[in-house]
Amino acid sequence: MKTTLLTVLSLCAISPAFAGNHDPKVIIPLLKNAKMTLVEGIDYAAKLSGPVTSAKFEVSDDGKLILSVYTIPEGLGVEPEKATLTEISGDVAVAPFKPEFEVFTDKEHIARASVHMTLLQLSKFTLKQTIRRALARQAGVPIDVRNPRVIDGRPVADVIIATDDCDEDNDAATVRVDLLSGATRLLD
Repeated sequence: MKTTLLTVLSLCAISPAFAGNHDPKVIIPLLKNAKMTLVEGIDYAAKLSGPVTSAKFEVSDDGKLILSVYTIPEGLGVEPEKATLTEISGDVAVAPFKPEFEVFTDKEHIARASVHMTLLQLSKFTLKQTIRRALARQAGVPIDVRNPRVIDGRPVADVIIATDDCDEDNDAATVRVDLLSGATRLLD
């Protein structure tokens, strides 16, 4: 299965990764049309393409709610330079979900995906477990796991959550999760 997927991915047209709107105020109103949650998208991508290192909703220029998930088909045990760093993305208002696959070839996305991979290799938690920890701190609907990165010498991931008490401004809460300890902190 993994070999077949790698062959398919290598045959896909390679294009620069989509850079959509990540503003929760734009994303939250579109969630009602989504046929898949962020966590369901992580499960879907993991079955197709291996461990997930980043996941988010974003809005395309034409107003579509897009799910974007970074994966590592070879698994987290491989060295970054030997990994196929990929993105699975598509419109989540359409059922069934028909994502496009991209193998990163540009420096920006390879660097970002390599950092994600390395931090998840260090972590005691999968991306899904990281989201669960954030939801234990702040109830709501997860919409984004911000690029896992190092802050103050600690690997962290910021989980953006559309809160149950969102006002008409569609505000969201951000919970920072320490990828080593699992400690959470609600950011202002």
